[in-house]
Amino acid sequence: MKRRDFPLVSISVALLLAACGESGDQAAAATVATSAPALMADAIYTNARVYTVDASNSWAEAIAVRGDAFMAVGSKADIEALAGPDTVRVDLGGRMVMPGIHDMHAHLPQAGTKALFECGFPFSLGIPQVIEKVKGCATGASKEKWIRGGQWALEALEAPNPPHRKLLDAVAPDVPVFLMDSTVHAGWVNSKALEVLGINRDTPNPAGGVIVRDANGDATGILLDYAAYAAVQKIGRWSPRQMEQALAWSIGQLNAEGVTAIKEAMADGLALDGLASLQRAGKLNAHLGVHLIWRSPEGGSQEEMEQTIARRAAAAGPDLHTDFVKIMLDGIPPSQTAAILEPYVQDARHAEPHRGYLTIEPAQLIEDVVRMDAQGLTVKIHATGDRSARLALDAFEAARKANHHLNLRHEISHAEMISPEDLPRFKALNVTAEMSPILWYPSPLHAAMETVLGKERAGRFWPVKSLVDSGALVIYGSDWPSVVPSPSPWPGIEAMITRRDPYGVNEGVLNPAEAEDLATTLRIFTRNGAEALYTQDSTGSIEVGKSADFIVLDRNVFDIPPEQISDTKVLRTVFRGRTVHELQ
Repeated sequence: MKRRDFPLVSISVALLLAACGESGDQAAAATVATSAPALMADAIYTNARVYTVDASNSWAEAIAVRGDAFMAVGSKADIEALAGPDTVRVDLGGRMVMPGIHDMHAHLPQAGTKALFECGFPFSLGIPQVIEKVKGCATGASKEKWIRGGQWALEALEAPNPPHRKLLDAVAPDVPVFLMDSTVHAGWVNSKALEVLGINRDTPNPAGGVIVRDANGDATGILLDYAAYAAVQKIGRWSPRQMEQALAWSIGQLNAEGVTAIKEAMADGLALDGLASLQRAGKLNAHLGVHLIWRSPEGGSQEEMEQTIARRAAAAGPDLHTDFVKIMLDGIPPSQTAAILEPYVQDARHAEPHRGYLTIEPAQLIEDVVRMDAQGLTVKIHATGDRSARLALDAFEAARKANHHLNLRHEISHAEMISPEDLPRFKALNVTAEMSPILWYPSPLHAAMETVLGKERAGRFWPVKSLVDSGALVIYGSDWPSVVPSPSPWPGIEAMITRRDPYGVNEGVLNPAEAEDLATTLRIFTRNGAEALYTQDSTGSIEVGKSADFIVLDRNVFDIPPEQISDTKVLRTVFRGRTVHELQ
């Protein structure tokens, strides 16, 4: 969407008309008779505290909307002067208004299918409760169909009685079961599933994945990274109708939390088609960027992924942006699958110093990134280790030198473990640091990282302030439904400021030197995201001519202690001038 050119209300309707090209006499007459229908607002929102997130972080009292754009932003008197007999008037009772949140890393298909079609459960459940849930799902289940579900907590792998195929066998011996973990990097299956998948003692680890085995060489039922993703592909795909329903449900959940712009972080062809269908039906209630899967079993065969990327332009539209690609470069630290520069803490599972692994070799990564960059595709690389982050930066540097597309804002997804010497490269290479909120504070998952990395290294995670101060573009991504219990951005906003657990469960503070102030944090969650989506001229702030995307909050987050921000409720979400969520 291009920015609409509406005049900025500042003093009077006469000045407004003059700015539109009316003569002085016409303007003077219109000041008396303000009935020119072409200049009346469709809706006005008054008696508000409007935080615009414009270049000056200015505040206003009211806004006017015409069509799908902001017509005016200013004082209550200015805005009321634009109201005609058919204008919808909304008194916001002094509530805070701000731009819609930009969530630049979400997994819409997984969230929706889990909620609507799977044996789903929160990852706060213990393993015994998970088994009970599966037992219920297995009752009456067809032996020919899979029980799919999740999410179990990855840190349970370190528990005295960790997830194992035999636990699932006890309640579902004849039905194949696949349960995804909380990070979406590990699958847990039963013996029947291993049989159907053709996994036995002689099955080698796939490239980029691990089939976890016991001391006898038997599969335990835990599949890591590409081993889990390959299993998902063999289980079978959802129908186009199911996918469309799942996507619409997920977008609705994000709207309810104040999100009006989303990046789907890892879409296959089915998800791309589903989003395109929603757009054609006028049901795509957010600005969507779609990162298409590359070199991952989740996207199907390599030929299928090539075809999906080749036909991306046909699916694109005003709110569906498809020139994005996703590459998984490593796993995650807790499972020791993130690629790191120095070895993990020595343990019984690894006889030699272990540094994780890469899913793609560096030479292939550079070749792929240079190729994608040449096509004008923005590449998001999942890199959770400091070695993988460095190699991602190397690939982006190679693309800059080869193609000179300096304005493409490639991204490192999660950007959690960055070597100090690599921090300046983000700004120098115009690479965006995308960060997910779950590890900005002490948590069981972070404790698991301390176990495998040591306290000192794990304590340096999430260098938000260092990246911001270096001039890098930092953006927010929830990674929902991975790891986070809900798509709400407000706990993440609080944690970025306090570096403490916003849920009040875990004590302590994580690397407080990297805490950010509220104004910078809100910019990361709004305007910065618009830059990553290439919609900065039309979204990300409340300014005349931009898409009328805004949210109304139950509190002014500038007037409360930071520890209360996580409790924020979104009373209304407006996307393109339409209310898409209203709290009753």
